[in-house]
Amino acid sequence: MNHRNQLDIFDHDPARLAKANRAAAEHALTDPFFSAQVRQDRHDYYITEAERLERLAAMAEKPATTAA
Repeated sequence: MNHRNQLDIFDHDPARLAKANRAAAEHALTDPFFSAQVRQDRHDYYITEAERLERLAAMAEKPATTAA
């Protein structure tokens, strides 16, 4: 079971989380505590997660369509 989508809808806005992941990605590139390869891997992970959350936020903004 994938628990990433089991967040509180009032506390965990996907757009806000995506923005936080993009900020974390930028910080990951300059973090002095990791090697260059690990910094790049962390950056790539945060960007991938931000893109996933942005898609989730975009789906939430679209009005639901019902077939009658």
